[in-house]
Amino acid sequence: MQRQGLVSLVLLVVAASLLVFAISGAASVNRRLGATTNYDRFGSNGIGSIGWQVPPNTVVSTSHISNKSIVGFIEATLNVFPYQVQGGTVLYLSLYLDGQLAAATKYDLSSSYETPASVIGTVEKGVAKFSNSMLGFTVSQFPLKSFPAGTKVTLLSWVNNPIWVQIDSNSQTHSYETLGVASYSSLSSVKPEAGIIAPYVLSVGFESNAV
Repeated sequence: MQRQGLVSLVLLVVAASLLVFAISGAASVNRRLGATTNYDRFGSNGIGSIGWQVPPNTVVSTSHISNKSIVGFIEATLNVFPYQVQGGTVLYLSLYLDGQLAAATKYDLSSSYETPASVIGTVEKGVAKFSNSMLGFTVSQFPLKSFPAGTKVTLLSWVNNPIWVQIDSNSQTHSYETLGVASYSSLSSVKPEAGIIAPYVLSVGFESNAV
């Protein structure tokens, strides 16, 4: 019994040592890579089931002001309800910092979805309530030089066919739309408030390292 207890104690000490070594090693790697588990999230929180049908060939600009310094990376998320997506639908996302292009990406939305959204109730004035099925489309830049708190971060989205996008009914900002844009390419710089005020504010969330 004493021998078994001694063996168990030795195994426990070895396991604890390995755990400490693994944690310290991971922390070292994170420090070298500049990784962190603390993030600054601003803009919309992505909670809600109300969507607006964005018209085809429309650019929508949505901006928020950063609460803290933007360090290391920046990511924007636009939430879409996969409902009656037409074949050949393309979504472009462009990310700007103080009006200067940081990143851009393109998504093909024409593929079928395993869990399509469904409308709850009726559609009124291009707005509807949806089931919980929702897809988040992102655009990000890493690595990224530091930007100070108060930086205006803007997401431009463009679609060639109508899509249902989550809106933020509690936002203190505005989205701006430009209609009749037949094709799209990301400009090196933009004026975030270009166009007319959209009837609804798109739910756009941003995330960066917290400093």
